[in-house]
Amino acid sequence: MFGRVECPREKGPSMEITHVQSSFVAPLGGAESYILALATEQVRRGDDVEIVTGWTDPRTVERARRAGIRVRTVQVHRPYRPDQHGGGAVAKVVFHALDLMGAVTPAPLDLDVQEPGRITHVHRFQGLGAQVLRARRSPVVHTAHDYCLVDTTSTTIRDGREPDGLGPVQRLRARTIWSAARRASILVFPSERTLARHRALGMPNDGVAQRVLPHGWPAPAPVAPAAEGSARPRFVFLGKLQAAKGVALLLEAWPLIGVDAELVVAGDGPERPAVERAAAAGHLTYVGWLDGPAKAALIASATALVFPSLWPETFGLVIAESLLSGRPVVATPQAAGSFVRDGENGLVTSGASPAALAETLRRLALDEALRDRLARGAADSALALDFGTHVDRIAEVYADAREIFARRR
Repeated sequence: MFGRVECPREKGPSMEITHVQSSFVAPLGGAESYILALATEQVRRGDDVEIVTGWTDPRTVERARRAGIRVRTVQVHRPYRPDQHGGGAVAKVVFHALDLMGAVTPAPLDLDVQEPGRITHVHRFQGLGAQVLRARRSPVVHTAHDYCLVDTTSTTIRDGREPDGLGPVQRLRARTIWSAARRASILVFPSERTLARHRALGMPNDGVAQRVLPHGWPAPAPVAPAAEGSARPRFVFLGKLQAAKGVALLLEAWPLIGVDAELVVAGDGPERPAVERAAAAGHLTYVGWLDGPAKAALIASATALVFPSLWPETFGLVIAESLLSGRPVVATPQAAGSFVRDGENGLVTSGASPAALAETLRRLALDEALRDRLARGAADSALALDFGTHVDRIAEVYADAREIFARRR
């Protein structure tokens, strides 16, 4: 019902594309899933695509291979994998120092990932080094999936808040990173809010082209409705079980809802023990990490997706998946972004507190007419997420990057 109608697209000349992502390890997070979807569509259109990374695993490599994508690893030396966030202060200092070195000193890695004639599309440089942002041998496009250009934590959150500015160490680091980032051909931001947040935290507005290009997402395959569904409202959380995603907030809010409703949590991460304890106490159902058809079926079964993230999300891939399935979203103000419109396709809480989240969930659970109206709004929102249109726009960015790179040469 909500799938995208495939229309013939005018075939342009094929491209050679290298996607760069510091780690590409299952289970894939939002940025990694986006890269795989983008690369898969580019291969389908006849492009030659590879993904270069410092860390991967056989399962992910095989998944990419089935889509016609090569995965190539490059040797990097870091005290920990970027998505594991380190084991101590010394390790973190070493990790970020090595990332910075390439911003000011020529390093061989940027030459290894850049080949003349190819487009280099960098998604996450932390763990590989800022040198990969420099357009030395090929045009470089960098998509800012998070805030690592201006913040080592990638979230810009401090003590649960969005400060107006970061400390002197972060500002010095950002200026050093910028010495490499301004050599890229184009920087891409998934939303106006993401770009504005970068600039508010000190990213200059010069030296490199900066574009806002909202993500799209492939429409899910139709899911047959369950033969017997629960009469109770069902709220679903999907994603990495980590503090920044608001897992603890959800666990605190759920006992306060005070109505007969169901909470299903799917995902994995550092907060998993807390989720498992809540499941053992009978407060919720935990189903582990889901992907593919199982994930689509869970979203389709939901009254609404709960997205209580505590940091200013750049896009929120799971929001797109929910809207494409015609399911509304309950989100915190930090998580809502530009896609969750309060009262149209979802509800935005009054704040990121357990009481505010519980009140919003209760309101939706008790109002069937509201649930129906938001579901219709979610289905209408899916049009803005057309993935084919998004990939067309990425191709236009690549063409502009080639022109910019040629002029600089």
